[in-house]
Amino acid sequence: MKKIISVENSFDIIIGVIAFIGFLAVLETFIFGRHYIIPTAILFVTIMLANLSFYGFRKNRIAKKIMFWLFLLFDMHLFFALFFSVKYRALLGNYFEIVCSFLVLILSYMLLKYQKQNELF
Repeated sequence: MKKIISVENSFDIIIGVIAFIGFLAVLETFIFGRHYIIPTAILFVTIMLANLSFYGFRKNRIAKKIMFWLFLLFDMHLFFALFFSVKYRALLGNYFEIVCSFLVLILSYMLLKYQKQNELF
């Protein structure tokens, strides 16, 4: 039996959860907010992320590489936020360096393990 929750599928699960939250956001915006343009923009991103997650679980190398690069960009964003961010620093206050450093380290470790486990490069 395959393990669904593993390092090999870590980004697939995260992207799948984000896609599910996006789907709920589309429903909430369409039904309760009575907006019609905004949900279509959110729906486009949600469908793209759901497809990435689906094909990532099916071991599609292109989907795995796209997710790797997306999370690498996010990791670089967090790294540079350590030095140049004003908004996040104001939001988290004294805990900003701790939270952001922790996220950078965890995400970098996950990227390294994900790349090795899936033999992307």
